[in-house]
Amino acid sequence: MKARKQFFSAIVCMIVSIFVAEISSAQIFGHGEETDSPTFKKELFKDLNYRNIGPFRGGRSVAVSGHASQPYTFYTGFTGGGVFKTTDGGSSWINITDAYFKTGSVGAITVAPSDPNVIYVGMGETDIRGNMSAGDGMYKSTDAGKTWKHIGLGESQFIGDIEVHPSNDDIVWVAAMGQIFGMDGNEERGVFKSTDGGATWKKVLFRNTKTGAVDIAVDPNNPRILFAALWEAYRNPWEMSSGGEGSGLFRSKDGGETWEEISKFPGMPKGLLGKIGVAVSPANSNRVWAIIENQNGGGLFRSENGGDTWRRISADRNLRQRAWYYSKVIADPKNENGVYVLNVGFWKSTDGGSKFSRIGTPHGDHHDLWIDPNDSQRMIIADDGGGQVTYNGGEGWSSYYTSATAQIYQVTTDNQFPYMVYGAQQDNSTFAIKNRTNGFGIDESDWWPVAGGESGYIAPDPEDPNVTFGGSYGGYLNKYDKELGLSDRVDVWPDNPMGAGAENLKYRFQWTFPIVISPHNPDILYTTSQHVHRSTDEGMSWEVISDDLTRNDKEKQKESGGPITKEDTSVEYYNTIFTFVESPIQEGIFWAGSDDGLIHISRDNGETWENVTPKGLPETMISIIDASHHDAGTAYFAATRYKFNDFAPMIYKTTNYGKSWTKITKGIPAMDFTRVVREDPNKKGLLYAGTETGVYVSFDAGENWQDLQLNLPAVPVTDMAVHKRDKDLVVATQGRSFWILDDLPVLHQMSDQIAKAENHLFQPEKTYLFGGPSFSRPGSAVGQNPERGAVFFYTLKDEVEEEIKMEITDPSGNTIRTYSSIKDDNDRPVRESSTFYEEEDRTRPSVVANQPGLNKFVWGLDYPDVTRIDGTQILWAGNTSGPSAIPGTYTVKMHIGDEVVGERNFEVVKDPRLENVTQEDFVAQFELVKTIKAKLDTTHKTINRIREVRKEINEMMAEAKDNKELQEKAKTMLEAMSEVENELMQTKAEATQDVLNFEIKLNNKLASLASTVATGYGRPTKQQYAVYEELAGKVDAQFKRLQAVWDGEYENIIQEFESKGGKIQN
Repeated sequence: MKARKQFFSAIVCMIVSIFVAEISSAQIFGHGEETDSPTFKKELFKDLNYRNIGPFRGGRSVAVSGHASQPYTFYTGFTGGGVFKTTDGGSSWINITDAYFKTGSVGAITVAPSDPNVIYVGMGETDIRGNMSAGDGMYKSTDAGKTWKHIGLGESQFIGDIEVHPSNDDIVWVAAMGQIFGMDGNEERGVFKSTDGGATWKKVLFRNTKTGAVDIAVDPNNPRILFAALWEAYRNPWEMSSGGEGSGLFRSKDGGETWEEISKFPGMPKGLLGKIGVAVSPANSNRVWAIIENQNGGGLFRSENGGDTWRRISADRNLRQRAWYYSKVIADPKNENGVYVLNVGFWKSTDGGSKFSRIGTPHGDHHDLWIDPNDSQRMIIADDGGGQVTYNGGEGWSSYYTSATAQIYQVTTDNQFPYMVYGAQQDNSTFAIKNRTNGFGIDESDWWPVAGGESGYIAPDPEDPNVTFGGSYGGYLNKYDKELGLSDRVDVWPDNPMGAGAENLKYRFQWTFPIVISPHNPDILYTTSQHVHRSTDEGMSWEVISDDLTRNDKEKQKESGGPITKEDTSVEYYNTIFTFVESPIQEGIFWAGSDDGLIHISRDNGETWENVTPKGLPETMISIIDASHHDAGTAYFAATRYKFNDFAPMIYKTTNYGKSWTKITKGIPAMDFTRVVREDPNKKGLLYAGTETGVYVSFDAGENWQDLQLNLPAVPVTDMAVHKRDKDLVVATQGRSFWILDDLPVLHQMSDQIAKAENHLFQPEKTYLFGGPSFSRPGSAVGQNPERGAVFFYTLKDEVEEEIKMEITDPSGNTIRTYSSIKDDNDRPVRESSTFYEEEDRTRPSVVANQPGLNKFVWGLDYPDVTRIDGTQILWAGNTSGPSAIPGTYTVKMHIGDEVVGERNFEVVKDPRLENVTQEDFVAQFELVKTIKAKLDTTHKTINRIREVRKEINEMMAEAKDNKELQEKAKTMLEAMSEVENELMQTKAEATQDVLNFEIKLNNKLASLASTVATGYGRPTKQQYAVYEELAGKVDAQFKRLQAVWDGEYENIIQEFESKGGKIQN
């Protein structure tokens, strides 16, 4: 994918209140260009790639759109995953913004009604969850999403709605909420208008620096009439507030140039207003709906005169619960009495809003709806499972198991083979997912629910892979046994706190609280509230082993959500321990970090605790503490203050048990705040940092950081784990599920010497025999497996014109295969293929790359293929691939020209699960497959030779038409050859299933037997040997028959044939 460029913050230049979108020199988001710091050039990592393992289960969306002229095309914007597009009615989706967007959270998306190629996207959602991410303004595409351009409003942070003029796609209105986090407020909020397609913007409606715009409605019959909802709302770490004097509903009659407040017009509710959604009926422009949050009488309101007067037509709480999170109303385009309201459920009225019925959908928590203006039955809805499509008004919907857009909170792995990756998906379940499979990809059968709920940590039992401990909000903690299907609640204090503030709770458990099994004793379980809790009996009892390790500020433990609607789900529970870890190398050393900025250490198994918070550290969430795998006194922590509207990265390091700390963020952009830091357990000084937009790496213990984004999209990275055995980096994201970087040994080995070398061949890692294909079916919604085979990385300082060869030798030193940079393994010259993004040009896998920087070559552990039959070759349940390598020590040699410039031994090892398969079994299997393939190879060569001789004799006889005796003898000879050929192969089969009509012959039986023997791993059966002996005997009999044809009574034909220049070889 296209390399992510440096993003510069948009500034707003006011000239007669016109805001012109420009790019400043301050780097805000994104991964920058090379600096003067001692880091490695990006080219040295260019062939490293993350793979997306899934799960393919849709994550949260608040923005969808479509176009009346394209019945199967829709767009969904995810709150962390960018924009996805479907052209088949929701059956499959592809991301169309990864190469262009600098942030991941999409708040609004609109396709211009007058041109389906014009799409506007606003970043940053306005359903203001505690874990929401700010955006970087507006983007536009004029080619249906193939390319995108940033068009300003970069300081708006959160954009709630976009409306485009029905007949002029250059006229656009944007509802910008502006700064949500913190109390300071900002200027770039309210309603903005552009008349030149986003080249310039004019702020046309503004209340104050603490109030933004959340919704806009345009009368499609008269686009001079607009309605806009302003909303005063904010968040900080301990509270969310929806409503205030700034909230209100406004109307414009001149295309948005001037506005009047109509929220105090007759019929409107009295008192403070909160969030408001508004819609105009396309079927009757006088009819306007508004869903209003209000302290005295909120609900659904309707006007019959274009907003002059109003009346409440529904107070149903199903329509207005948790108003700050929903409050969306949409008018039916054809029926003036039809109206939809989005909330936890999807509600429809056909009588003007008096009565509502619920429409079933695949998921809950609905946030946006687009309806085809010409067909009310065709819709796409946005909810916490993504975007789903219906063509029958909601009777049936497309699936949301189509995109890997899950918002994941944490990541944990285990040591099974293959290892499992554990996570909790927002507004869904926890799950364990395989990091690789034997199939075409990682699909639904490869992941399953485990302990805990949508927001929790997960701790797998290291001694029993069926058992997990998991948490969720409200202090929920359970033990789950997958084999038994049983779940036991083991909450520390099972007093459900839902709907209450934190002030009077015995234990304050955050929305996401740590659950940790001791790395030294699998019988000890830890979790944290404001205290550290320990259990030695799987949660049947708990002891408190610390005092309150937070600031315990009672003023920040009040009820949240006001001044209109309370919101106490534990997201805002404050003064809690947010991260906890025990040293992996010394038992009894604990680190605890709180969400209010305190760090404590215990070096005596929890008997005493010391406050080791860095001096001058502001109040901040300590997101992750990582205790060193190499030194007991070393630890790192990542902290974030984004909920204070401070987006600076914060990573600190101590080497003396917290007595002193050093800030280590050099190289991370100034506003790319950090969520996680991890140390590589296999390489001292190698660190990884996860930020709001991606991943960074440090090779010098944090002194300098550099981009490790590679092909990872711009997405918040919530957590990372380094799998020690497999040497993988596992990345959890808030909007794009899980990703894995398999190739950490390249980073382990990287050095200044390698970086400066003319060429270098890295030491390959051991390769597991792991069956199955290494690719996914095109377009399939499955996670990606790693390459199957031995992976060789090498660097080239410059492009090499000489031939580069990779030679693979077996344990005895015999050459197995040799691959080239100028031809593939079938001696065909190199040809490049191009995909959607030009930077993805790649040669075929069997060709050795010759480009500057890091290159990768994968040997699939295969020996040379069997000779193919010239012409049509149909094989049922068989193939012409060569045998596969078995466990042993192999060698790769890298040649440039005539010189061997690198030579490395590497191990092929068996799958650890094959406990009962011995090396002798592997050898026996290999030798039989090799023998069968050799016989098949000879068979195909013989068939090809028969065809060559036939052609030559036919050509000769065409010139000897008058020699009847020779003609007769030649005819008899050709018939005898054909009889042999027809026994060796089925010549009548021309299509794959022809063999069901025409019996397969000896070559197919050999190929099928080879596949049978090669299936799985293990010693061949006696009957497999017996069948081979029988088939080989029949093949040899045909060879003798053919030899007799060529050596027997036809000698005079052969002599005549050869006298004319022909030659028959035995």
